[in-house]
Amino acid sequence: MEEKTNTPLLKPALIYGLISAFIGILLSVVFHLLDLSMKNWVGWVSIAVSILVVIYLLRAYRNEYLGGYATYGQLILMALLIGLVSSAITALYTYLLYTVIDPDLLERMRIMAEERIMNNPRISESTYDTIIERLDKRMTVSRMTVNSLIAGTVATFIIGLIVSAFLKKESTPEGMGS
Repeated sequence: MEEKTNTPLLKPALIYGLISAFIGILLSVVFHLLDLSMKNWVGWVSIAVSILVVIYLLRAYRNEYLGGYATYGQLILMALLIGLVSSAITALYTYLLYTVIDPDLLERMRIMAEERIMNNPRISESTYDTIIERLDKRMTVSRMTVNSLIAGTVATFIIGLIVSAFLKKESTPEGMGS
């Protein structure tokens, strides 16, 4: 007879999604306060922290809610749910960042990007206007907010795909050898 287990999803997804969002937002605020948010290396630090957070949260889910055992599918599903919750909260923060907290940030980012384009020797002068025009269309509050929602969810899911392969730990039926 097959045993059906009730795997908790909503509560851990909300808790872990909040934790992930809080850590990401806290990191963003610290970088912003230290005026480091537009440095290239900040993105790499954020990615590394995201990976560590997903590892920690999926491991905690496996150990706290699933008795120390989890299938690859269970962990991937939780990574997706964590990504959705975290990204929704982060998207709200992104909107508030660009509209309330620091309304000039988007313009400063656009100017910095424009300077990088102008100083890039691989970009011909004839393409500057086209590139700047595309940049202006992409760097809007609504686009950045939606991008935060989509990119955050996808990134967490991709990290989860990889991490889950290492964290899965399936129970073996008693009496059977491994």
